[in-house]
Amino acid sequence: MRACRWMSIDRRMVKLRSTATNGQGLGQAARSSILWGGGFTLLRDVAQFATMLVLVRLLTPEAYGSMALAQSIIGLVSVASFQTMASHALQLRDPADVDWQAHFTAGIVLNSALYCLTLLVAWALYFSERYHGAAWPLAGLATVLLVDTAGALRIRMLETQHNWKRLRTLLTIGTSLGLVSGLIVALLGGGVWALVIQVPLFGLPAAIDLLWLGRWRPDGSWSWVRYRETAQFGANRMGAAAVTRGRQTFEQTVLAGVYDFAVLGVFTRTVGLATLIAGRIGSVAMMSLYPVVTRAEQRSPQFQRMARLVLQGVCWTTIPAAVLLALCAEDIVALLYGPKWLAVIPLLPLAVAGVALAGIASTLSSLLLAGNEIKTSLQIDLVSACIAVVLALWLVPVGIEVYLAALAGHGLFVVLLTLAALVAKSGIALAAIRPAFLPAVVAGAGAVLAVEGLRLINAGGSVLVLRLATEVFAFALVYIAIMRIGFSGAMRKLLEVVPGGERLMKMFSLSHNSTADK
Repeated sequence: MRACRWMSIDRRMVKLRSTATNGQGLGQAARSSILWGGGFTLLRDVAQFATMLVLVRLLTPEAYGSMALAQSIIGLVSVASFQTMASHALQLRDPADVDWQAHFTAGIVLNSALYCLTLLVAWALYFSERYHGAAWPLAGLATVLLVDTAGALRIRMLETQHNWKRLRTLLTIGTSLGLVSGLIVALLGGGVWALVIQVPLFGLPAAIDLLWLGRWRPDGSWSWVRYRETAQFGANRMGAAAVTRGRQTFEQTVLAGVYDFAVLGVFTRTVGLATLIAGRIGSVAMMSLYPVVTRAEQRSPQFQRMARLVLQGVCWTTIPAAVLLALCAEDIVALLYGPKWLAVIPLLPLAVAGVALAGIASTLSSLLLAGNEIKTSLQIDLVSACIAVVLALWLVPVGIEVYLAALAGHGLFVVLLTLAALVAKSGIALAAIRPAFLPAVVAGAGAVLAVEGLRLINAGGSVLVLRLATEVFAFALVYIAIMRIGFSGAMRKLLEVVPGGERLMKMFSLSHNSTADK
């Protein structure tokens, strides 16, 4: 009875929040989501970045390599976890329709079984001469499946309610708890366990908030009739996630098999740096906006407008970030990673090209999914994964540089394919493509010329920090100036919808367009 009462109260709260959201409009909800989601992500990235600067000096490439393989395996196993099923809650246009009790019951069964399966895989790796080093990290990472049911349920609850403040507070606490624990373990000489311990601690505060502070109680109820739609959605997304995660696991298994964990560690740190600076913008934007975008009717003008602005914002930030990182790769690696990781330098420009394109493709794929084009999204994921597997088998033995260059070409192909599908499904207008890509490419090219001009006259000097700061400042200044002068109309439309856009418009002397749709 108590569980039913809490469920009833939770449903009424969702109804009230849904009504409030409709009253304030999806535009305001999107701004709030970006503000809290983007703010949290920025804070988390800064914290993780600062922690990484310490950890790369305490841990070896072998530690990062064994962790990368273990993490890719747990990621593949997690494809069938409750995390995938719970994402269906965001697809429902009315949040009060979500059956949280059925979700939790299914989650307990799924994650408990997967926990046992993961331990069996770790046991098998223990007896492998080549992959022995990943066995214990994988066993440690398996504990995330035990924490994830309650934690993921609470996160999805808060997302459907658009309660961004509480959500980001819990995730910030989880991030801080994991990072501090990782640093302590590393300083005590714990090696790879400094990386392992961070993962299960991330969702722990959300689980505590659900079961202790929120006093939500599961009642063990479940019904196939109520859960059929969720199961069908979950099965589809499991297929899509399986090909993506399977591709990553296969890639890292091949790298560790052909080379060793040290080479895999260098590869993952290269891709990790590229992802941190240029590859996560699209995924972060969609992570924040997805609960809002799914409230707009698919193929409607409102959905197309949101898709246009999301794509434009992602391209205008991802492309310059990627270009700058490739341009200043040597100085950035030397400053951040130190002499132990100099092997990253020649790989970084190639890696950032593929990572940036993959980030844009991920944004487009999420927009397809938000428009309920689930089957199309899965088909594209399958094509992408099959090509990637062939590239790994064929080119990893040839050389890491060749493989990364091929991944850049693969990323471009997936972007074009996904963009064509989104246009064909009326998820975005064809006219929205040019203002999303062209200004960023033109302004990025102009900024590169400005930095190269500074290098010709040795304007930055020989001090690494001063030289890098001068080049970054010049790049940003020229990029923004070209955007303001050459593409002011598109710039104004974007700033009109972002948090703090009014102040930025005044800063750039852009007049407000009174006819713009809100």
